[in-house]
Amino acid sequence: MRRHGRFLLSFVFLLGAAFAGANETGILAGFVRTAEGTPVPQLPLIVAGPAGERAAVTGPGGRYRVTGLVPGQYRVRVDAPGFVLSPEPRCTVGSGEQDLDLVLSPAAVRERVIVAATRDEAALSTLGVTASVIDHDRIEERRSPDVLHLLQEVPGVAAARAGGLGRQGSLFLRGGASNAARIMIDGVPVNEPGGAFDFGSLLPLELQQVEVVRGAASSLYGTDALAGVVQLLTRRAGAGEGSSFDAEAEGGRFDSRRLQGGALGRRGGLDWNAGAVRVETDNQEPNSAFRETAGAAAVGLRLGDRSSAALVARGAISSAGTPGATAFGRPDLDASIERQALVLGGRLRRAGDAVSQELRAGYALSDEVDLDPIDSGSFVPRFGDRIGAFPLSDFPDPAGFQNDVRRLSLGYQLEARAGARQLVTAGAELERETGALGSRGEAPLSPRRTNGGVYVQDRLVLGGRLFVTAGARLERNASFGARVVPRAAAAWRLRGGKDATTVRASAGAGIKEPSFFQSFGISFFALGNPALKPERSRTFDLGVEQRLFAGRVRAEATAFHHDYLDQIAYHVVDFTTFQGSFVNLGRTRARGVELAVEAAPVGSVSLSAGYTLLDGRVLVSTDAFDPVVAAGRSLLRRPKHQATFGARLARGRLGLGADVVLVGRRADSDFAGLGLLTNDGYARLDGRARCRLGRRLEAFVVGENLLDRRYQEVLGYPALGRAVRGGLRFESGPARP
Repeated sequence: MRRHGRFLLSFVFLLGAAFAGANETGILAGFVRTAEGTPVPQLPLIVAGPAGERAAVTGPGGRYRVTGLVPGQYRVRVDAPGFVLSPEPRCTVGSGEQDLDLVLSPAAVRERVIVAATRDEAALSTLGVTASVIDHDRIEERRSPDVLHLLQEVPGVAAARAGGLGRQGSLFLRGGASNAARIMIDGVPVNEPGGAFDFGSLLPLELQQVEVVRGAASSLYGTDALAGVVQLLTRRAGAGEGSSFDAEAEGGRFDSRRLQGGALGRRGGLDWNAGAVRVETDNQEPNSAFRETAGAAAVGLRLGDRSSAALVARGAISSAGTPGATAFGRPDLDASIERQALVLGGRLRRAGDAVSQELRAGYALSDEVDLDPIDSGSFVPRFGDRIGAFPLSDFPDPAGFQNDVRRLSLGYQLEARAGARQLVTAGAELERETGALGSRGEAPLSPRRTNGGVYVQDRLVLGGRLFVTAGARLERNASFGARVVPRAAAAWRLRGGKDATTVRASAGAGIKEPSFFQSFGISFFALGNPALKPERSRTFDLGVEQRLFAGRVRAEATAFHHDYLDQIAYHVVDFTTFQGSFVNLGRTRARGVELAVEAAPVGSVSLSAGYTLLDGRVLVSTDAFDPVVAAGRSLLRRPKHQATFGARLARGRLGLGADVVLVGRRADSDFAGLGLLTNDGYARLDGRARCRLGRRLEAFVVGENLLDRRYQEVLGYPALGRAVRGGLRFESGPARP
């Protein structure tokens, strides 16, 4: 009997052990990053093993964790077009936790990772908003002299520079005014209060990428983001990069000279990048010389396994002659502008498996002084057979007119996994705006504003193919009080794989605060209005992205509709003194279509094309007596048709590239009494070539407006003719391309 009992107990014990062993499961976890080391949250993964396939989605910091896996061999693949895992990762999962970090390699037409669209890294294919990224390789290959013309290749973007390099430059995003886009450098807002930003002297120095988000983004950023966001990110050393150094020297037509150098590296938990440039050119018109010295730096420090800190700085000092509209008459030979700009940013981040937290601080300074010490006399403007109805006078100011504005911002952001496929972002910001405006010979206008906002955003992945983003921000502005601005977007991947089809749609609202002068200005012709409401926008878009030929072609088409409301206008209130003030009056509409194509038919060749059709109209005029803004008129300096085409070849030591920019006829004004209300279209051909002379030395030549076309981006200000420049580049170490 005892023998039977012992046998029964042994049988039960062995059966329990076998049952427990059969139910032992393992865990597969790790981080998903690009080859440059950028984490990618909300990215779908497929984990295949003995029991079939399991779907997973990365969380904050690109972290993924799959539980309940039967022990055995597993393969992992990424479910996102434009990314590949090569070779396909494999590992054995036992009863414990197995770590497997994944490095995403770019496909032939690579996927882009953007920050500005969600305030955190996100793959473009997982977003419902329309966005573009100009990456570091493209910036280096393009060799554009300024950021403004680099942005011209993005669909939906119109650019206008008043003459040569260093002259005032304006950007118009989807029919919005030149102050309707939020401009940021490394997350630090750099617009003047009221949204204005001068791109004229902004150089593409040490940039990792340039991001453009089209559609209102005030749900994340508050004021200024009526039409979208443009962000510049400073380059940082990527994973596996060692120390390197480079130096360039070039010269060319218009007595152009450029000297540039930089150093980049990573050692242990520290990474750094720093660069400086000196640019000089006489440009084409009398008194239009431009001089700038600029620098940029970024430092990152890993503070243990979960924490990190980063600091960025970018500054420039420049001067440029401002001869005026020389196409209409004599140049002003003594007028000039002096600029100083400084951007500082800091970030402290703590990342966890389910929660990440970040503290941010930023400071932006823009100080411009317009100088015109001598009265150059009056002149009657002329253009062709047109003669102005009245002479134009010079208005000298020996002391100069100053526009000194500063923004100090502080922010906190939390990212939390609310579920296996849900990522919630919430944050709060506080901003202090100050200024010193007016003639330096008088007491300046010294306005102040303190603004704040809180925001929340929810990103969900439904069924592995539907990506939904929704959020809102409560903005409290010292000028107009509190406003709530929402946004929602969705991307639906109808077909996966290398030839994926994705449909996307978004809708949002935007707001923009008045400028300091509109709110607080005091002058003989205008008084500020502290009761102004914010300018508003409503934006909608619907698009489709199609990848073809095993991922070697990416085509995108987007239809959009933007309404811009409560636009601030100058309005005469006293017809005895003709003194006026500012009111919310105007309304415009912009709708159209954007097309974009990227192709990599073979490994050494890449092609690109973009087209924008814009139907922009003034619906409610801001001035009943001004034909430029009359109801029914096309929008100023925003062409109906615009297209770009690009081709690049890289083979061995040789690299070639060419770009064509086509800009159609557009509304404009001479503002000189000549009666000119339109500006003719133009075509510009740019090209470049490079050749490696050795392991560390490269020669290059760049040509702009190679066909020497005569045109004006802004009426009265001739664009540069054919400009060819060439130089040498030295680089040490394998890190610099």
